[in-house]
Amino acid sequence: MNRNRSAEEFGALRPWWLPGGLARPRRPRSAAGWVGWLLLLLISIWLLAFLWRLSVAYWYLSLPALGLIAVGADRYWRSLWAAELERRERVASYSLTFDQMSDMHWREFELAVAHLMRRDGISAEHTGKTGDFSGDVVGFDAALGERWMVQVKHYGPNNKVRSDDVQKVAGAAWHVYQARLTLVVTTSGYTRDALAFSAKAGIHLIDKAALVRWATDGIHLHEVLGITAKADYGTAS
Repeated sequence: MNRNRSAEEFGALRPWWLPGGLARPRRPRSAAGWVGWLLLLLISIWLLAFLWRLSVAYWYLSLPALGLIAVGADRYWRSLWAAELERRERVASYSLTFDQMSDMHWREFELAVAHLMRRDGISAEHTGKTGDFSGDVVGFDAALGERWMVQVKHYGPNNKVRSDDVQKVAGAAWHVYQARLTLVVTTSGYTRDALAFSAKAGIHLIDKAALVRWATDGIHLHEVLGITAKADYGTAS
């Protein structure tokens, strides 16, 4: 079976210059799709022409406005480029393809997850052993001011993480590891019950697609999980 990453399965890496909230345009695959593209193009041309006429008529207002827009755009895209440089540094320091992770022994994969967390600034340690109470990796996240407990599941494509696996994480996180942040990482996926329980219990999940974004594309763990220090966990101490 071909396990190579495909654009159709995971999607292409998001261009660094694309503003947040916007998706990469996809080529239409039907006549209706092409008609929609054509209408959007015509509307865009009309709108640009209207704005041009308006800016010429009120040049004394449009020129300062364009100046402010140019300054704001320059700062915004400079920040995007800075984030892209950081991503490239992470890839250069440590990255893995999905095939490499699939071919690993399960213990090697646990060590790789700990290494990926350290790459992202989390002081992670591998703790996986007999009697680890589902804690394979534990680490302190200085940016969030909290401790992580991570369960790692190196599964094949037909073996999904079940609900009882994530329930063990919820039960042991605080009482055993004093961790408020919980994460399950797998090379496969999750059952419907596992997804439902994780959503209720606040357990973060990384499946095959998210793993590629994290390990291969170099996206920071916080971004992959959609969490921020200010919005989710308060100011870091």
